[in-house]
Parts: sequence; structure tokens; C-alpha cells
Amino acid sequence: MGTAIFPKWMNSLPVVGGVLGMGATAFLVAGVTYYFTPEFWRVGYEPIQPVDYSHQLHAGTLGIDCRYCHTHVEESFHANVPDTGTCMNCHTGVGEQSFLNASLWNGTNKVGHRDNPNLITVRESYASGTPIQWKRVHKVPDYAHFNHSVHLHAGVSCYSCHGRIDQMAVVRVEHGMGMAWCLRCHRNPENNLVDVDGVLAEGEGPVRVTDLATVQSLVSDSDQQKRGLELAAHKGLQPPQNCGACHY
Repeated sequence: MGTAIFPKWMNSLPVVGGVLGMGATAFLVAGVTYYFTPEFWRVGYEPIQPVDYSHQLHAGTLGIDCRYCHTHVEESFHANVPDTGTCMNCHTGVGEQSFLNASLWNGTNKVGHRDNPNLITVRESYASGTPIQWKRVHKVPDYAHFNHSVHLHAGVSCYSCHGRIDQMAVVRVEHGMGMAWCLRCHRNPENNLVDVDGVLAEGEGPVRVTDLATVQSLVSDSDQQKRGLELAAHKGLQPPQNCGACHY
């Protein structure tokens, strides 16, 4: 018999090709799922969290400042997710009874609050040292960078990106946060600036960036552009529009 034209090991090529093809398909599907699903771009996305935490109650009804939980937002790139210890500052079981206002909670509700399954989860997390696995709601792509502290000190409120969080029982994505959306603000920052330093001649003192109702009222009225231009000039703000500003 003559020598075989193709060596015997080549018989395995279809199998290898099939495995590689399935791997490539799985990688593609995973990539599309990761970057093109509601978790990262769709307005209105509101995942179910492991603990039913209501910003409407805590930030709205009780008036807790956003920075009490998101403690590093004014000094860090990121708005940190609070650890369970922060929750336990109020939800100690005994101490929270004096924290709750009688006008908001009657005796029955106080007991129910203490025995709430969500709070049991929080206390178990604190006791065991196991973090609660919160699901991320807002996320820019890995190749883009957003510095929270820079924007807050410039006078851009939480409201401009996250909307009325204090009215949300379940946090949702309020804006698409795509590049065009960011550039609109960088090109016309005056539309979103509030007087956090109290420097405006006709102002009434510093505006708290976490006072979302006040900020919403200010940026929606007819004088906002005038105020915003004055603030931008006072601070010398010229938001960058080059690629390196966010992609580095």
C-alpha cells in the first residue's frame, strides 16, 4: 500500500474544530449577554436585590442623606456600596426603637420592623461577616471611567445622573449613560450645575447636591442656564471632550 496522503492525526480535526467552534460561540453569547443586556444599558432596569431596601423610605421619608451610606462619593471615583455595619448603625434591634418616629410607626409596626425578614438578613450578614451580594444597577463600560468626586465638587448633583432616587422604592436606571449622553453635559455643563459653594450673587447659599427635590426644581426652571453659565465661569469649568478624558 502506498503512503497515506493525510496523516492519521488529521482525523481529529473535525472534533477539535467543533469544540473550538462551540467555545467561540459560547464566548460570543457570554459577551453579548454581558454588554448588551438591561444590566448595563437599558433605561428602567431595576433588578431584584437580596434585601428589599427602599430608597424612597430611607432617603425620602426619613430624609437620610445619600452620603451617610455612600460615604466616599465626594473623595473617590466610586460611590461605594455601604457595608452591613453602616446598616447596623440604625438597625441594632434595640437602638432602632428610639430611632423610629412615633408619627411614622405605631407599636405594631415597630415590632414588625424589628422582625422584618430583610432586616434579619442584614443582621445575619453582620454577625457572620459575610457581605450581602447586592446586584449592581448602574455601570459604565469597563473601558470608560467616571469620577464621582470631580463631578460633585463641580456642582453636578446625584439627580442629574440618577434621577429622584429618593422616590424609588426599587432603584432603577434613569438615564442610558451612553457616550452621547455624557458629551451633551460636557458640551453644555450649565444645564446641570448647582451652586454647591454659595458663590452666586443672587443665590440663597450653598445647594446640597443630595437635596434632590431642590436640585430638580433648580435645573428645571428658566433661570438655570444663566446660573449655570455663571457657575461655570466662576469655577473655570471646561469639561473635556477628547477621548482621553474618559478612556484611559
